[in-house]
Order: sequence, then structure tokens, then C-alpha cells
Amino acid sequence: MKVGDPAPDFELESNTGEKVKLSDYLGKKKVVLFFYVKDNTPGCTAEVIGIKNYHPKISDKYEVFGINQDSKESHVNFCQKHDLPFKMLVDKGKKVAASYHATGILGMYTKRMTYLIGLDGKIENIIESMRAPSHIEFIQSLTD
Repeated sequence: MKVGDPAPDFELESNTGEKVKLSDYLGKKKVVLFFYVKDNTPGCTAEVIGIKNYHPKISDKYEVFGINQDSKESHVNFCQKHDLPFKMLVDKGKKVAASYHATGILGMYTKRMTYLIGLDGKIENIIESMRAPSHIEFIQSLTD
């Protein structure tokens, strides 16, 4: 996938139990979709807390979703533990991660990747780095 490509639509369950469909947000807000490896691991926790810290400054223009293969229960606990203001999506089987090229070697894990999806449903930016600070710096750049 590259900048300018249409973002694959999906529908996944969130930590709140509701179904989230990407196409429901198009034309309303840009979407930040960040794929991460696992709930409650040091790097991923640092990443979500970093994103949370900038969320109040971007939430009027951007809808933020975290996504990986962890269970709804794991996401609920992770969100409660860190008081996360955005939804975490359950990608059982990593099908959405695969459609966004966010699976690791042999599809065994979800890679750390962030996509910015425009109002028109096209990918505006892709951050691909296993370093959490790269993704946090991108979120910070949206506040400018």
C-alpha cells in the first residue's frame, strides 16, 4: 500500500462492544488507524499513552483507532488501565492487518504501523517503524 491508495474498508468490534466500520467516518473526520503488537507490553503501552497525550488536541479533526489481534476483554482492560479516550479494535485472525500490510514475519504478529486516512478514504500518510516514538511524533505533528 502507498499514499494515494484507497484505504480498505473494514468492520470490527471495539472495546466498547460496538461495531466500527471505517466507511462510516469518511467525509466526517480523517482517521488515524494505528496497528500495534500487543496490549500491556512496554513499547505498545508507551505508544498508546503518547497518542493519548495528544488526543485532546486532534480529536476534533481526527478519529483515532488502535487495532491488533488481542481480544475484546484484553482491550477493555488495557483501555481502563490507561484511561484511553479512543477505541481499540479487535482484529481476530489479523485479516484487517493483512489488508493494510501490517503483519509481521509469516503473519505471526501485528506490526507497528500508523495510517492517516483522508476524508475521501484515501491514504494520506503511512508511518512504518517498530519505534513507538516515530508514531507519537507523527500524532504530535497533527497538532500543528
